[in-house]
Amino acid sequence: MVEDKLIATCYHCGDECDTEPLRVADKSFCCNGCMNVYQLLHQNELEDYYCLNQAPGQKIKSVPLEKFAFLEEVTVIQKLLLFRNEQQAQVSFYLPQMYCSSCLWLLEHLSELDKNIIGSQVNFNTKTLKVTFQIEHLSLRALAELLARIGYEPVIDIYEDKAEKDKYNSKRAYLKLGITGFCFANIMLIAFPEYLGLDPETQPGLALFFKIANVLLALPVVFYGAREFFVNAWYSYRQRYLNIDAPIALAVAVTFGRSLYEVWSNTGAGYFDSMSGIVFFMLLGRTLQNRSYTTLRFNRDYKSYFPVAVSRIEDGKKVLIKLEEIETNNVLMIHHQEVIPTDCLLSKGNAKIDYSFVTGEDKAEWIDKGAVIYAGGRNVGAAIEVLTVKSFSQNSFTQLWNSSVFQKQVDDKESRITLISKYFSLAVLLIAMGTFIAWQFIAPAIAWKAATAVLIVACPCSLLLTSSFTNGYLLERLARVGCYLKNARVLEQMTRIQHIAFDKTGTLTAANASGLKIDKMILEAEELDAVLYALSQSLHPLSRAIVQHYQYQEHNYRTVTIKEIPGAGIEAWAEDKHYKIGNALFARGTAEVNSNDTRVYVTVDGVLKAQYSFEVALIPGAAVLIKKLSAEYELSLLSGDNDASRQYLEGVFGKTSKLSYNMKPAEKLYYIKQVQESGKQVMMVGDGLNDAGALQQSDVGVAVVKSAFAFSPACDVIMEAEKLRFLPQFIAWAKGGKRLITAGFIYSLLFNIIGLGFAVTGNLSPLVAAILMPSSSLGIILIAYLGVRHMARLNA
Repeated sequence: MVEDKLIATCYHCGDECDTEPLRVADKSFCCNGCMNVYQLLHQNELEDYYCLNQAPGQKIKSVPLEKFAFLEEVTVIQKLLLFRNEQQAQVSFYLPQMYCSSCLWLLEHLSELDKNIIGSQVNFNTKTLKVTFQIEHLSLRALAELLARIGYEPVIDIYEDKAEKDKYNSKRAYLKLGITGFCFANIMLIAFPEYLGLDPETQPGLALFFKIANVLLALPVVFYGAREFFVNAWYSYRQRYLNIDAPIALAVAVTFGRSLYEVWSNTGAGYFDSMSGIVFFMLLGRTLQNRSYTTLRFNRDYKSYFPVAVSRIEDGKKVLIKLEEIETNNVLMIHHQEVIPTDCLLSKGNAKIDYSFVTGEDKAEWIDKGAVIYAGGRNVGAAIEVLTVKSFSQNSFTQLWNSSVFQKQVDDKESRITLISKYFSLAVLLIAMGTFIAWQFIAPAIAWKAATAVLIVACPCSLLLTSSFTNGYLLERLARVGCYLKNARVLEQMTRIQHIAFDKTGTLTAANASGLKIDKMILEAEELDAVLYALSQSLHPLSRAIVQHYQYQEHNYRTVTIKEIPGAGIEAWAEDKHYKIGNALFARGTAEVNSNDTRVYVTVDGVLKAQYSFEVALIPGAAVLIKKLSAEYELSLLSGDNDASRQYLEGVFGKTSKLSYNMKPAEKLYYIKQVQESGKQVMMVGDGLNDAGALQQSDVGVAVVKSAFAFSPACDVIMEAEKLRFLPQFIAWAKGGKRLITAGFIYSLLFNIIGLGFAVTGNLSPLVAAILMPSSSLGIILIAYLGVRHMARLNA
């Protein structure tokens, strides 16, 4: 008696070991590549990769030695890198092999494989990996080879344009739909005589020809049209759960297999018409769904621009332009604290750039004239002139804004969407199996039809799409009216807000030149020019009011070193003189006592030489805004200014609101944290200049901006200052969106319950089920679109 020899499976990739397996301890491997990856992970204590999923790795293919040699060319490196300075660089790779949680875990722990990798961030939806690494010690080629060595060979095409790629993918989807539709129509045409009750046995030769034609027409439907369903189902099976494509793939496979059996055994014509109809209508629904989603994404990434502007130099004059108007070879003036909107070359001035927006490290660096300055850097020195080398990319900047560096802590509990996608398909398979067994005892002829209809009609697609499309349309609508949200999660956070804290100057109040008084002025002409130049670099409302009062225009670039201290003022050095411009404590060293107005002091080498006072008034609509919000939320005011306006603002806010003055940025942050510790969700509304810490700490940070591109990356919402009065409506939209999502869920559940009822009782054919299933997804898109439009009209 010969014992059956057990076939070993690879511990890394899960494939069968055809020959004698390679072994490390008690683990088997199909090839040297898989064994080498395991040993590499084992040496770096990364074996948790194998704990998340069974055999999660990719089968390692040998990579030619010179495959990535082109990544050593300077022009290629420059095109691929997202960012580079003396210490580090960033690059984004497309990794199609990414398919499970183990992949995500390993790719986000690359720094443990090579100490020169600073960090890595995965975007699973787009299958992209952004890596930050020390390029002086690890070349781009070596990084690509490391990824290939562990089974994630990057797909790199330096000539590929993203728009062209999207267009190609769209054409490919339409081609697949067209071929499947052609086959489906011809199969239906061939089956038409049978629908009319004509007996095929009267022409046996012709009947055989039609059966063979149906089989041939069904092949491209199954192996080309339905391929994505089988691939997605297989990947989900490897992750040990069933996704929404699994029942569809099973229905297609069962229907195709049974049809082949009937043709082969000459017991019938099969169900090729139903099978091809299933695939065609599934693809039609998915294509329309993807089309709608792509339109939403395009509108957000390329049409709904940030509501801010930048200064362009035209014929020696400064002109404010919108970000989307930035083109290659434009000359831009970037002021102190403004963000670099696109990659450019430094053409004039000494640049001190803070790349914390890009890298997360709060460290500024000096840039030489002619050097590249990357998008996302913040100018923390005096004004500079730059020459753009790219047009503005809203998509790239949105990705920067959503960087993991600035992500806030969120509840990591499984959402209802995750739970539905995890267990829905398993439940459908069990119902289909039960239906098949039950009908075998009642009417066996109906069993296959009923079970197949269950597999097709019950789908969580509409359940999963409800949130995506409602939030997508809502984000687009908000962006159109000057309120740009970081992502859909912010909408959900907005519905939970209980406490709203406001900054005062630049947010609720505005300082202008008409309300400015000069209380003291002994500055010499050159000193005044230096002061105005320093103030012209600041984005603070009081600085801008003083500059506007003098109608100052900088004509040349002065040798001035500037340092702005948030919540205090500006420190400047020019021609061996030390200037301090700001509040009394900062400029004079002593705090104000019983001041009845807002003041700005100017000292030169410690001597008070100028003093300005302001009549600060609420911006239009602010009083009505506070009244509306106070009826529903707790309100507070956090101001770095003196309390001259306390009595007036207490009348606006009411006695139940807390008004705090003379607050430093750190104190604002601490106040927000205290409110959160009391169990309340907090929204912070500020100008983004002195409120970065509070914006980051809050549950929803709203940066109110005017003309300058200087919001904090820590904020969740960017809003035009003129649109602040509509904040109650925007919050109402978010709450309405939540109600729409709930309505969509109810619609989807009812649709599935009713559809399953008809399918289980045998009253629904597979073909009709295939038509109904995508119609539920289209219904969700319609509910989301019309619902958001209606809601926007009601709250306009």
